[in-house]
Amino acid sequence: MSAPSSSSSSFQTRYDVFLNFRGKDTRNGFTAHLDEALCSKEIQTFMDADKILKGEEISPALVTAMDKSMFCVVVLSKNYASSPWCLDELVQILICKNDKKQTVLPIFYGVNPSDVREQRGRFGKAFARLEKKFKEKMERVQKWKQALTDVANISGWDARNRHEPTLIKEIIEHISSRLINNRSKVDVEERISLPDIPTLPTEISEFQLPSKRKMNEAEEIEIRGKASRVELPDILISPSIDDDLPDLDIHSRLVRWTQ
Repeated sequence: MSAPSSSSSSFQTRYDVFLNFRGKDTRNGFTAHLDEALCSKEIQTFMDADKILKGEEISPALVTAMDKSMFCVVVLSKNYASSPWCLDELVQILICKNDKKQTVLPIFYGVNPSDVREQRGRFGKAFARLEKKFKEKMERVQKWKQALTDVANISGWDARNRHEPTLIKEIIEHISSRLINNRSKVDVEERISLPDIPTLPTEISEFQLPSKRKMNEAEEIEIRGKASRVELPDILISPSIDDDLPDLDIHSRLVRWTQ
Protein backbone atom coordinates (compact mmCIF):
# COMPACT_ATOMS: atom_id res chain seq x y z
CA MET A 1 0.00 0.00 0.00
CA SER A 2 1.23 3.46 -0.81
CA ALA A 3 0.83 7.04 0.28
CA PRO A 4 2.87 10.20 -0.14
CA SER A 5 6.35 10.07 1.38
CA SER A 6 7.45 12.35 4.15
CA SER A 7 8.62 14.81 1.50
CA SER A 8 5.03 15.63 0.63
CA SER A 9 2.01 15.95 2.89
CA SER A 10 -0.65 15.62 0.21
CA PHE A 11 -1.18 14.16 -3.25
CA GLN A 12 0.66 16.06 -5.94
CA THR A 13 -0.16 16.35 -9.58
CA ARG A 14 3.08 14.64 -10.49
CA TYR A 15 5.75 12.47 -8.88
CA ASP A 16 9.19 11.54 -10.06
CA VAL A 17 9.21 8.06 -8.48
CA PHE A 18 6.47 5.70 -7.34
CA LEU A 19 7.75 3.06 -4.91
CA ASN A 20 6.10 -0.37 -4.96
CA PHE A 21 7.29 -2.82 -2.26
CA ARG A 22 6.29 -5.33 0.43
CA GLY A 23 6.04 -3.34 3.63
CA LYS A 24 6.91 -6.12 6.08
CA ASP A 25 10.14 -6.83 4.20
CA THR A 26 11.67 -3.44 3.43
CA ARG A 27 9.53 -0.58 4.77
CA ASN A 28 11.89 0.18 7.67
CA GLY A 29 15.04 -0.86 5.86
CA PHE A 30 16.07 -0.74 2.23
CA THR A 31 13.00 1.08 0.86
CA ALA A 32 13.09 3.66 3.65
CA HIS A 33 16.76 4.34 2.93
CA LEU A 34 16.11 4.57 -0.80
CA ASP A 35 13.22 6.98 -0.27
CA GLU A 36 15.32 9.15 2.04
CA ALA A 37 18.14 9.28 -0.49
CA LEU A 38 15.74 10.22 -3.28
CA CYS A 39 14.18 13.00 -1.22
CA SER A 40 17.61 14.37 -0.30
CA LYS A 41 18.15 14.93 -4.03
CA GLU A 42 14.79 16.74 -4.28
CA ILE A 43 13.28 13.84 -6.19
CA GLN A 44 9.56 13.65 -5.41
CA THR A 45 8.47 10.17 -4.31
CA PHE A 46 5.23 8.37 -3.57
CA MET A 47 5.81 5.78 -0.85
CA ASP A 48 3.92 3.63 1.62
CA ALA A 49 3.25 5.46 4.89
CA ASP A 50 0.44 3.24 6.19
CA LYS A 51 -1.98 6.18 6.05
CA ILE A 52 -4.55 4.70 3.68
CA LEU A 53 -6.77 1.81 4.65
CA LYS A 54 -6.35 -1.27 2.52
CA GLY A 55 -9.18 -2.48 0.37
CA GLU A 56 -9.79 -5.27 -2.07
CA GLU A 57 -8.63 -3.09 -4.96
CA ILE A 58 -6.21 -0.21 -5.30
CA SER A 59 -7.81 3.21 -5.03
CA PRO A 60 -8.18 5.75 -7.85
CA ALA A 61 -5.74 7.98 -5.94
CA LEU A 62 -3.04 5.33 -6.20
CA VAL A 63 -3.74 4.76 -9.87
CA THR A 64 -3.35 8.51 -10.41
CA ALA A 65 -0.06 8.54 -8.48
CA MET A 66 1.30 5.73 -10.67
CA ASP A 67 0.03 7.39 -13.81
CA LYS A 68 1.68 10.72 -12.93
CA SER A 69 5.06 9.23 -12.00
CA MET A 70 7.96 9.15 -14.40
CA PHE A 71 9.56 6.12 -12.72
CA CYS A 72 8.05 3.15 -10.92
CA VAL A 73 10.56 1.36 -8.70
CA VAL A 74 9.49 -2.19 -7.83
CA VAL A 75 11.30 -3.72 -4.85
CA LEU A 76 10.81 -7.47 -5.19
CA SER A 77 11.55 -9.15 -1.85
CA LYS A 78 10.97 -12.57 -0.26
CA ASN A 79 7.37 -12.00 0.81
CA TYR A 80 6.36 -9.78 -2.10
CA ALA A 81 4.18 -12.42 -3.81
CA SER A 82 2.21 -13.10 -0.62
CA SER A 83 0.57 -9.66 -0.90
CA PRO A 84 -2.36 -9.35 -3.33
CA TRP A 85 -2.12 -5.59 -2.81
CA CYS A 86 1.48 -5.45 -4.07
CA LEU A 87 0.58 -7.68 -7.00
CA ASP A 88 -2.40 -5.52 -7.97
CA GLU A 89 -0.15 -2.46 -7.88
CA LEU A 90 2.35 -4.27 -10.07
CA VAL A 91 -0.32 -5.09 -12.66
CA GLN A 92 -1.35 -1.43 -12.77
CA ILE A 93 2.28 -0.26 -12.96
CA LEU A 94 2.84 -2.40 -16.07
CA ILE A 95 -0.35 -1.02 -17.62
CA CYS A 96 1.04 2.49 -17.10
CA LYS A 97 4.33 1.36 -18.60
CA ASN A 98 2.64 0.12 -21.75
CA ASP A 99 0.19 2.99 -22.10
CA LYS A 100 2.29 5.92 -20.89
CA LYS A 101 5.77 4.64 -21.75
CA GLN A 102 6.84 5.05 -18.14
CA THR A 103 10.09 3.56 -16.89
CA VAL A 104 9.87 0.57 -14.55
CA LEU A 105 12.96 -0.23 -12.48
CA PRO A 106 12.90 -3.60 -10.69
CA ILE A 107 15.15 -4.24 -7.70
CA PHE A 108 15.55 -7.91 -6.75
CA TYR A 109 16.13 -7.56 -3.04
CA GLY A 110 17.32 -10.89 -1.64
CA VAL A 111 15.56 -12.89 -4.33
CA ASN A 112 16.67 -14.62 -7.51
CA PRO A 113 15.28 -12.93 -10.64
CA SER A 114 14.61 -16.39 -12.10
CA ASP A 115 12.43 -17.31 -9.12
CA VAL A 116 10.40 -14.17 -9.73
CA ARG A 117 10.15 -14.80 -13.45
CA GLU A 118 9.08 -18.43 -13.12
CA GLN A 119 7.35 -18.23 -9.71
CA ARG A 120 9.67 -20.71 -8.06
CA GLY A 121 10.91 -21.02 -4.48
CA ARG A 122 9.16 -18.59 -2.12
CA PHE A 123 7.23 -17.12 -5.05
CA GLY A 124 5.97 -20.57 -6.04
CA LYS A 125 4.82 -21.30 -2.48
CA ALA A 126 3.10 -17.92 -2.26
CA PHE A 127 1.14 -18.59 -5.44
CA ALA A 128 0.09 -22.04 -4.23
CA ARG A 129 -1.63 -20.27 -1.34
CA LEU A 130 -3.05 -17.53 -3.55
CA GLU A 131 -4.58 -20.07 -5.93
CA LYS A 132 -6.46 -21.64 -3.02
CA LYS A 133 -7.59 -18.29 -1.64
CA PHE A 134 -8.67 -16.91 -5.01
CA LYS A 135 -9.86 -20.10 -6.66
CA GLU A 136 -12.96 -18.24 -7.81
CA LYS A 137 -10.83 -15.47 -9.31
CA MET A 138 -8.16 -17.37 -11.18
CA GLU A 139 -8.07 -14.76 -13.91
CA ARG A 140 -6.74 -12.31 -11.35
CA VAL A 141 -4.11 -14.81 -10.23
CA GLN A 142 -2.97 -15.31 -13.83
CA LYS A 143 -2.56 -11.54 -14.23
CA TRP A 144 -0.31 -11.52 -11.15
CA LYS A 145 1.83 -14.34 -12.55
CA GLN A 146 2.18 -12.62 -15.90
CA ALA A 147 3.06 -9.34 -14.20
CA LEU A 148 5.87 -11.02 -12.23
CA THR A 149 7.19 -12.66 -15.38
CA ASP A 150 7.13 -9.35 -17.25
CA VAL A 151 8.79 -7.29 -14.52
CA ALA A 152 11.53 -9.91 -14.09
CA ASN A 153 12.38 -9.52 -17.77
CA ILE A 154 13.07 -5.80 -17.32
CA SER A 155 16.63 -4.71 -16.70
CA GLY A 156 17.13 -3.73 -13.07
CA TRP A 157 19.35 -4.40 -10.05
CA ASP A 158 20.11 -7.69 -8.36
CA ALA A 159 20.69 -6.58 -4.76
CA ARG A 160 22.04 -9.91 -3.57
CA ASN A 161 25.54 -9.58 -2.13
CA ARG A 162 25.60 -5.85 -2.89
CA HIS A 163 26.76 -3.14 -0.50
CA GLU A 164 23.47 -1.37 0.22
CA PRO A 165 24.71 2.27 0.36
CA THR A 166 26.63 1.76 -2.89
CA LEU A 167 23.59 0.18 -4.54
CA ILE A 168 21.31 3.02 -3.45
CA LYS A 169 23.81 5.58 -4.73
CA GLU A 170 23.89 3.80 -8.09
CA ILE A 171 20.09 3.83 -8.32
CA ILE A 172 19.90 7.52 -7.39
CA GLU A 173 22.49 8.46 -10.00
CA HIS A 174 20.60 6.54 -12.67
CA ILE A 175 17.27 8.18 -11.85
CA SER A 176 18.79 11.65 -11.45
CA SER A 177 20.50 11.54 -14.83
CA ARG A 178 17.30 10.40 -16.54
CA LEU A 179 15.30 13.15 -14.84
CA ILE A 180 17.80 15.81 -15.89
CA ASN A 181 17.72 14.61 -19.51
CA ASN A 182 13.93 14.47 -19.53
CA ARG A 183 13.53 17.95 -18.03
CA SER A 184 16.02 19.39 -20.51
CA LYS A 185 14.05 17.82 -23.34
CA VAL A 186 10.79 19.26 -22.00
CA ASP A 187 12.34 22.73 -21.70
CA VAL A 188 13.50 22.61 -25.31
CA GLU A 189 10.09 21.43 -26.53
CA GLU A 190 8.38 24.21 -24.58
CA ARG A 191 10.67 26.82 -26.12
CA ILE A 192 10.01 25.49 -29.60
CA SER A 193 6.24 25.52 -29.06
CA LEU A 194 6.13 29.12 -27.78
CA PRO A 195 4.19 31.42 -30.16
CA ASP A 196 6.06 34.24 -31.85
CA ILE A 197 6.02 37.32 -29.63
CA PRO A 198 5.87 40.60 -31.57
CA THR A 199 8.76 42.90 -30.77
CA LEU A 200 8.45 46.59 -30.11
CA PRO A 201 9.40 48.77 -33.09
CA THR A 202 12.92 50.09 -33.01
CA GLU A 203 13.66 53.80 -33.24
CA ILE A 204 14.67 53.47 -36.88
CA SER A 205 11.59 51.47 -37.86
CA GLU A 206 9.35 54.32 -36.63
CA PHE A 207 10.62 56.52 -39.42
CA GLN A 208 8.86 56.20 -42.73
CA LEU A 209 11.35 57.43 -45.28
CA PRO A 210 9.83 59.18 -48.29
CA SER A 211 10.00 57.35 -51.56
CA LYS A 212 12.26 58.55 -54.34
CA ARG A 213 9.19 59.27 -56.43
CA LYS A 214 7.74 61.57 -53.79
CA MET A 215 11.08 63.39 -53.50
CA ASN A 216 11.10 64.02 -57.23
CA GLU A 217 7.52 65.23 -57.12
CA ALA A 218 8.39 67.69 -54.34
CA GLU A 219 11.34 69.03 -56.32
CA GLU A 220 9.23 69.38 -59.45
CA ILE A 221 6.51 71.28 -57.60
CA GLU A 222 9.05 73.62 -56.02
CA ILE A 223 10.85 74.26 -59.31
CA ARG A 224 7.63 75.21 -61.08
CA GLY A 225 6.92 77.65 -58.31
CA LYS A 226 3.52 76.17 -57.56
CA ALA A 227 4.29 76.01 -53.86
CA SER A 228 7.05 77.07 -51.55
CA ARG A 229 6.07 74.46 -48.97
CA VAL A 230 4.65 71.05 -49.80
CA GLU A 231 2.49 68.98 -47.45
CA LEU A 232 3.15 65.25 -47.75
CA PRO A 233 0.70 63.66 -45.30
CA ASP A 234 2.24 60.18 -45.49
CA ILE A 235 5.75 61.39 -44.58
CA LEU A 236 6.52 60.95 -40.90
CA ILE A 237 9.23 63.08 -39.37
CA SER A 238 10.67 61.85 -36.10
CA PRO A 239 10.10 64.47 -33.39
CA SER A 240 13.49 63.61 -31.91
CA ILE A 241 15.21 64.62 -35.18
CA ASP A 242 12.83 67.39 -36.25
CA ASP A 243 13.27 69.36 -33.01
CA ASP A 244 16.94 69.98 -33.81
CA LEU A 245 16.24 71.33 -37.32
CA PRO A 246 15.59 75.00 -38.12
CA ASP A 247 12.28 76.09 -39.57
CA LEU A 248 12.98 74.99 -43.12
CA ASP A 249 10.61 74.10 -45.90
CA ILE A 250 9.73 70.44 -46.36
CA HIS A 251 12.19 69.93 -49.21
CA SER A 252 15.08 71.25 -47.17
CA ARG A 253 14.13 69.00 -44.27
CA LEU A 254 14.06 65.99 -46.48
CA VAL A 255 17.41 66.79 -47.98
CA ARG A 256 18.98 67.32 -44.54
CA TRP A 257 17.41 64.11 -43.20
CA THR A 258 18.59 61.84 -46.01
CA GLN A 259 22.15 63.11 -46.09
